Amino acid sequence: MILSNSSPLMYLGKIEKLDILKILFKEIIIPKQVFEEVVLKGKEERFFDALKVEDSIKEGWIKIEEIDIDEEMNQLANEIDIGEMALISLAKKLRPSLLLIDDASARAIAESLGFNVKGTLYVLLKAYKKGIIQKKEVKELINKLIILGFRISQELYIEVIEELEKS
Repeated sequence: MILSNSSPLMYLGKIEKLDILKILFKEIIIPKQVFEEVVLKGKEERFFDALKVEDSIKEGWIKIEEIDIDEEMNQLANEIDIGEMALISLAKKLRPSLLLIDDASARAIAESLGFNVKGTLYVLLKAYKKGIIQKKEVKELINKLIILGFRISQELYIEVIEELEKS
């Protein structure tokens, strides 16, 4: 079982690669708060990726779960957003094999609770290793993500490119 926060959905939607999640994982679960952030708020802002995510929900491979944010997560409201709090609360209930989160603070919190946490770049690398996309395309997609506002340290960028070159 895979749970996702908003950022991987939005960025993969923006680069028109949301379907990679379906191919790799078959099904993604998101808390209602992430749906509200990505789809409802995204449509208000006229973001193209909001429609892509909404279509995936209609297709049935992205599923929405209701969850009340637990007290422990509520205490972290200054560090992470409501979608991340809901995602980690849902993860504590469902015990997924993987959480998709890009935000460093939310990742650290989820990892400290024992969850396996990866992000958008992991999805692209995994898609490459499974033969879904080519090495050149991965590099182009990462550069496109950066142009679209995806934040990545220079160190991580180099690490990902080196990982690509090794395989």
